[in-house]
This record gives sequence, C-alpha cells and structure tokens, in this order.
Amino acid sequence: MNSANNTGIPGRVEEVAAEIRGATILIVDDMSIMRQIIGRCLEQAGFTHLFYAEDGQEALEFIENTPPDLLILDLNMPRVTGYEVCRILRADPKTSGLPILVQSASETPEERVKVFSSGATDFVSKPINQPELLARVCMHLENKFLIKNLSDFHSRMHTELSMARDMQHSLLPDEDTLQELEESSDVSFEAHYRASFELGGDLWGGWRLSDDEFGVFVLDVSGHGVGAALNTFRLHATMSRFEMYRDDPAIFLTSLNGALKPTFPLGHFVTMFYAVINHRTGEIVYAGAGAPRPMIVNVKGKVRLLDSAGTPVGIISRPGYENKTDRLEPGETLFCYSDVLLEAAGPDGSFLGEDGFVKEVEQEAKAGDRYKLVERLIGSFYAKLPGELPDDLTAVAMHRAPEKKRAKTSAHGVVKGRVLVMAAESSALGQMVASARPPEFDCVCVSDSQELAATMAGAAPTLGFITDAQTARREGAEAVGRALGADFLAAGGPIVLLADIDAEPDLKQLRFDLNVSRIISLEKGPDALWGAVRAEIDDYMLRLSVADAVSKKVSDVGDVDVATYRFRTREEAKNLAALLAGACAEPVPVALGLTELFVNAVEHGCLAIGHEEKGLLIEKGRLTDEIKYRRSLPGYAENYVTVEFRRSETEILFRIVDPGEGFDHQAFTSAEDGHTKKHGRGITMAGGCFSEVSYIGKGNEVLARYRIK
Repeated sequence: MNSANNTGIPGRVEEVAAEIRGATILIVDDMSIMRQIIGRCLEQAGFTHLFYAEDGQEALEFIENTPPDLLILDLNMPRVTGYEVCRILRADPKTSGLPILVQSASETPEERVKVFSSGATDFVSKPINQPELLARVCMHLENKFLIKNLSDFHSRMHTELSMARDMQHSLLPDEDTLQELEESSDVSFEAHYRASFELGGDLWGGWRLSDDEFGVFVLDVSGHGVGAALNTFRLHATMSRFEMYRDDPAIFLTSLNGALKPTFPLGHFVTMFYAVINHRTGEIVYAGAGAPRPMIVNVKGKVRLLDSAGTPVGIISRPGYENKTDRLEPGETLFCYSDVLLEAAGPDGSFLGEDGFVKEVEQEAKAGDRYKLVERLIGSFYAKLPGELPDDLTAVAMHRAPEKKRAKTSAHGVVKGRVLVMAAESSALGQMVASARPPEFDCVCVSDSQELAATMAGAAPTLGFITDAQTARREGAEAVGRALGADFLAAGGPIVLLADIDAEPDLKQLRFDLNVSRIISLEKGPDALWGAVRAEIDDYMLRLSVADAVSKKVSDVGDVDVATYRFRTREEAKNLAALLAGACAEPVPVALGLTELFVNAVEHGCLAIGHEEKGLLIEKGRLTDEIKYRRSLPGYAENYVTVEFRRSETEILFRIVDPGEGFDHQAFTSAEDGHTKKHGRGITMAGGCFSEVSYIGKGNEVLARYRIK
C-alpha cells in the first residue's frame, strides 16, 4: 500500500527497516477490535505479513505450522491464556527464542513480575499506544534479526574454520606416510601438534628421498590464527616446487626464501629446521632458519643441542644458509619442538627457558620408555600450563632403534650388516678385505664352500657374497650355490666376483654358472670392489622391501582391468611394483621383475645413465649422487616412466615406456650374449619372473606378460 512508502520505522535505517517489514507477525487477542487496531497500526508502518488468532489454543496451532518472527499476545483469553502460551513456547527448544510482546490493561508491579516470569519478552499496556507499540515491535524484530545474523555468521565461520583446520591438519604427515617412513628405516616417529587458536602457524613433515635417506622439517610461521594459517598453506605449496633440492637442506631453505620473501607481508617470516637423515649410517645433514635448537638425546638420557641458528625465511634476500652435520647413533633420539615448550614455568615458578627445558628432557628421557618421551613431555607441559596455549605447539621425536633391534627390512629376515667373503687370506681378495674393510659391513671371511654353508646356517642374515674367480672354480659353482642356499639365490642375493678379466679363462661361463651379479676387475682395486658391493646390496634391499610390501598385502589394483600409471623415482617404482604385483597369483616374483624393469627405466630412460657409465659410477661410489644430481636438472627433472596395466581372462600385460634413447637390448637378451656383461643381471632376472618379456623397437618399450591360464 502507498502508506508503506511514506511511514518510516522509528530509529531504523532503511536497510534494516526493509528486513523488519518482511517479518511474520502473529497477533493474538480474543477481542476483534483489538486485533484490528494492532493490525492497522502495523499495516500503516509497512508490515505485510500479519496473521491473527482469537485465543491461545489457536495461536499454538498456528505456531506449530508457521513459526512467526514475533508474537503480540493478550494475556486474558479463553481456553488457553497468554501466560500458558508463554510457558509452552519457552519449554519448546524450537520456540524458546521467539520474541513475545505481551499486551495487558494491568500495570501493577505484581502483574509485570508474573508476565516476565511466564516467559514474555516485553510488555505493552492497554489501551494501545500506537507509537510505543510500533517502536517495541521494531526493536524486538531488529534484535531477533541481528542475533540471527550473528548466529548465522558464527555458524558459517565455525564451519569454514573447521574446514580450514581440517585442511591444515591434512598437511601434517598421516599415519600411512609415517608408517611408510618407519617401515623403510629403523626410525620410529612420535609427534604431537596443537594450534593455539582455531588455526595455527606450526607445521612439520617428512618425505622419502632415497632408499637410505628421508627429510624432515619443523617450522613456525609468525603470528597466530587465520593469517598464520594462510602463510602456512602458502609455504607448504611452495615447498612442492623445490622437490629436486630436498636432499640439500641449505639449498632447499635458500630456494624457499627466494620464493617467499617477495610474497610475505612485511614483518611476517618463518623459523624452520630441515634435516636429511641417512637411516643406515645415522648421518644427519641439516640447516636452520632461527628455529629452537633441536636436541639429540643419547642412550643415557643426556642431551646435545644442534645449531639451528640462521635468518628466518622471508626476511632478507641473501640469508646464507649453511649445511651442518651430526650423527644419530643407534638408540638415540632426535627431538624437534616449537618454542612454546620453553615458556612453561620451571619448578620455582620462573620462566623455564632452553636450559630448564634441556634438564626436563633429560629427566623424562631417564624416567621411562624412550618411545614415549614426547607423551611424557607434553603431559608435563599441560600440567604446568593449563587452559589456552599462548602459541602453537609442535613436538616431534625420531627414535633410532638400538643396534640389536635395527633394520628388520623384509619377510626374509634380512638386516643390514654381514657380507661373506670366500677367498684365501693370501689372495688379492683376501688382502683387500684385510686392508680396506668398510665400517658399515660386518665382513666374515671363509675359506671354502663347507665353511660358507656353516656360516650361512647361522642366525645372522647375509647381505652379500664376494669371491674371486680362482676360488669359485676350485669350489665349483654347484657347491657354492648349495652353500649359499635357495632362499638367498631366489631373492637375487648379491654375488660379486673379483677377477682378472683379461687373463681369466671361461669367465662368461663361470659368471653364468654362479649367477654372478657383478664382475669387478682386479686392477680396479678395493674402492671399486666395495662400491660394487654397496650398489648390489642397495638393489637387493630394494627387492626385499618390495617383496615385503607384497607379502603384507599393503595394497593392490583390486578389480581394475585397464589403468595407466606414471613415476619418476626408484622409490615410486618400488611402490608401484608392489601395487601391480598384487593382481597376480604369484605376486612376489612379479614384483621383483617389475622392480628391475622399472628401475632400469628410471636410471637409463629418465636419467640417461648408460650401461658403461653406470658401471663406472658404481665403482667410484657415485651412482646415488649422480641420480640425485640429474633429477635436479631441468632436462631430466620432469621425465617419467609410463606403465600401462591390462588384464584379460588369459593374461596380465605390463607395458613399460620410458623417454630414453633406448639401448642394445639384444646384447642382454640373446642366448649367446645374455648375462655376460660385468653387470646387467637384472634384465635376465626380470625375464625369469614373467611368462614372456619383449623389448620393442630401440628398447625403451618393454612388454611383460603374466599368463593367467
């Protein structure tokens, strides 16, 4: 009506007034004239959604079907009084917040107490004063809408913050990631994370780098809440851009700093500690950016501090990060934490600080199970500092297993350590072992196949076997094979032969009969010998870890019949081999065969490491470093291997394609020349794991068939 455009709502701006005019109002009075007066007053103010009831019972029935935004209620009515209506509505959660404006002719204090005790929101006297009625209606509707809008806003914010919190927690390592890291090393993880607000700026994580190494970081973005969380998301996304530098902490931090400094707001920064840990040797290479100093807790519970000093990420253009080294011995723990743990009160109530926290860590390390160190420290912290945290809290412990428990890596029971050497003490090989024995291997020397068999029957597992051509001929390939045992041979256990390649007769046949992994020329000396042994053991451990994953049925392809996969690294190759082999009735040999083909595709195809070049790199002990280096180069970083999986009723076909230039596969697969190179046994091994293996074209495409029927 026209009057709606000319009558304002007292004290309300037009935007609010428009929302108020759209409100649903129920007018309840047993007198028709009163309903008309109140309705006319509200209509003139522009209200259009007006409804009427003659008594309390009718009002309750209306409200049950159409809840109003405001109720104008008379008190003295037949059937159900206004007092009873108020009490009924307040007892129902659906209507407990409904504004109820009571009208009454009585204004005694006792009457008002009774009205408000019954649950009324406000009181307006009869006869109706129209300006007063309109003002009170508008006030209560405005309050209702403001509260509703605030409640809706709070609900939306709670939902969005909950989603953001879940997203932030998803950046933390999940159980599968930690389990994979633990299963591939002799290090177990213990961690605790809690944000001081809905969102926080702390983060930690880790990733596999190679068969021997993993990286781990702990960081703290300045500030709290949403701003810190947004910078954390930005930092996490940026880290993925520099995957090729993860094996060098200083370069990794420098790269992050270069990318984040231009984007971080002024005054925002990140303190960070990043370390690369070799879980076989215990070597730690790390760099710091102003993070709290990590601790190494030894087997006696004493702490030594690492130097994590450095400019926080995002402050200056040239921070000058440097790599530092340390060593995590068997049974020791690397403990990283956020600085809020230093802020708890000490025994005398004073600020704990680094010195006090070191003493507390030492005390807790001696108090019980080392693998629950974080649990005890966090329990002690919360007892001293209950309630809201003043800052985000992160605590991560990496426990290296004691020597006697270390490195159970497969279902075959193989652990790191023993290498058997069969040769005369006076021979060139015997003298090499005596004068240049690597510290990471427990070299056990035997004189003949009988002693070899007795040693193999012992409790300690064997990682590799070395002999020379003269001893191998004297003992005979069959006797040596029996001594090594079927399990060692079936798993592709490393057999390294030292020989005078130019002078030894029938070396090709000897290698074939003995199933030698690699031949090392006598003239190359001990460095080349042990480089070859290390490389062969690395490959052997890779195969064992694949077989272990298959035996545990970590995952398989399920009912998939056609699929395509891509990978770039040896670790990804191992995981995919274990996955795809699960589709076969005999998964272990298939997994081993796929691993050989996949790793060859990575090294020779993606990284263009040739056959002879690989041999030289192995002899110099530089193969792993060369792989890391090439993966960081633009020409190789994005190369990947493609695997097509096809399953039919009669066979499973694996088609493996790499981007390399191929190789002379006939030299490795022909009856005359196969398995006669100084290395290259993997191709022969892979061929024995499938019904058929075919190299297409120039050799960078391989078809491996597994017959089902």
